[in-house]
Amino acid sequence: MAHRRRRREQERSRIETQRRRNQAVRGRKLTLAILALVVAFALAIAIVLSQPWVYNSSSTDTIGLSVGQVAPSFTILDVNGTAWILSDHRGQVVLIDFMGTNCATCIREMRDNILQTVHDAHAGRGLAMISIDVGGSLGTQDPTEAWRFLHGLSRYGTWEPGTWPVALDNQGLAGTYRVTGLPLKYLIDRDGRIAWKWPGIASFDDFDTRIRAALG
Repeated sequence: MAHRRRRREQERSRIETQRRRNQAVRGRKLTLAILALVVAFALAIAIVLSQPWVYNSSSTDTIGLSVGQVAPSFTILDVNGTAWILSDHRGQVVLIDFMGTNCATCIREMRDNILQTVHDAHAGRGLAMISIDVGGSLGTQDPTEAWRFLHGLSRYGTWEPGTWPVALDNQGLAGTYRVTGLPLKYLIDRDGRIAWKWPGIASFDDFDTRIRAALG
């Protein structure tokens, strides 16, 4: 009897031990599954945030880079860490300035105060502006350098400080907007459509004429 009792107790102990082991294994598997889901979700969010924001257009809108097409929208952080979202400026006219702090033509444009004059003339009438440094050999990856350039503190000279945001292109917008030379300007009308694009330096009168037409 005592022998059979010991065997039953040993069997119960073995079963209980196995049950606890199974619970521990299931717990570890559940923990790993949850961690995998969290990592996958974080990666998905990171991928979405790293891509240019895409305008949710209606079926009649054509997104593209030709005059009359809806400009590809995007979200970008300026050098101060503030989000700048193209779609937030619907109802305004937007001037996008693709530039580089080491671009000789961009430096000349800033020295001549063309963009600041344009901004001063039209910001109060509904014009929004942003400069985007494309990086590479003609630009910078240093936000401080981009800020100093805009504010006339560049090693290439001094000029009147710009009063619009500047951002670094860390998400491939130069590719999205097919920037093959600097500077390159896109003028976006109140409906988000491209009204004008211009490679190189434009005069104040060129800007003024196009912006006034877009503002209506």
